[in-house]
Amino acid sequence: MAINTPVKKTATNGIATVPTAVPPMDISAIIAAAVADAVAKAMAPKATVPAVDPAVVAEIARLKAENAKLSAAKPVVKVKRPLVFKVSEKRAMSIYNLGARFPVTLYKEQMYALLDAATEIRAFLKANDAALANKGDN
Repeated sequence: MAINTPVKKTATNGIATVPTAVPPMDISAIIAAAVADAVAKAMAPKATVPAVDPAVVAEIARLKAENAKLSAAKPVVKVKRPLVFKVSEKRAMSIYNLGARFPVTLYKEQMYALLDAATEIRAFLKANDAALANKGDN
């Protein structure tokens, strides 16, 4: 079948079939329309970026300056909470607020041994002061 040859279709109206003619397809007109559409889309003005309100720019600058000032300020020192002593469920002694997430828990004889070794512990800490870190040191 040639491109420009009319094609006959049949339409059904429920009772009888009536042949109808379809106009020939013009490929060059379809291509020209598609090219024109593509050119129109390419030449259409692009969406512009909306202008920024000067008040917003000034507020952002103020907030950045405030953030820099707060970052340069002294770090907040946590208030040291007093040590709290409790008897645990297993009847051991728990010491809270040593800076760890969990308490230090020792049985009675372990605590007495630790207290008896207090002078040796202090001497060890003093001798190894340079090698030992404080909490928060990296």
